[in-house]
Amino acid sequence: MLIYSPAYDLYHTMFRILQITEKTEQIMEVDKLRILDFYLAFPAELLEIQSFRGFKKYRKYLKAEMNQYERVIDRKRLFFKMEQIQISAMKALVSYSLLDAREFKNGKIKRTDIPLTEQLSLRIQEEFKSNQNLLTLITGPLASLNLYGHLGLKVKTNLIEFKYDAV
Repeated sequence: MLIYSPAYDLYHTMFRILQITEKTEQIMEVDKLRILDFYLAFPAELLEIQSFRGFKKYRKYLKAEMNQYERVIDRKRLFFKMEQIQISAMKALVSYSLLDAREFKNGKIKRTDIPLTEQLSLRIQEEFKSNQNLLTLITGPLASLNLYGHLGLKVKTNLIEFKYDAV
């Protein structure tokens, strides 16, 4: 039996990354983008993270995202499995000059000034309209959290080891 998951699709991952980088103007760490992409691929998993400022008003919208056929048994393992696809998608976007190559070498992600094609831009806008609450949560309050520290994104999500981070 063949089962499709957008989490393992390179082009879908590139599309999700572009959705995030188009809505956030900030330079972010690669790990932060990976976490945001994970929650864009599996929005129901947002219910499992520690609450943070600005999260409660989105909780009711997330319950609608739950899918009984898409249960995630081990979040950390799934996140780890997605890493190579996510890095490959970022490298592809760097090769298309949509992400800054210098920043990527330094472990950061920055969207370049090169405009997207009109068709791709329209598709991203359509997706934003259909998932406005989810994308606003991911690119707003969640993206504004610091990656490191005792209140950071690593601690809140528990997807990446944070114990040995220099703060």
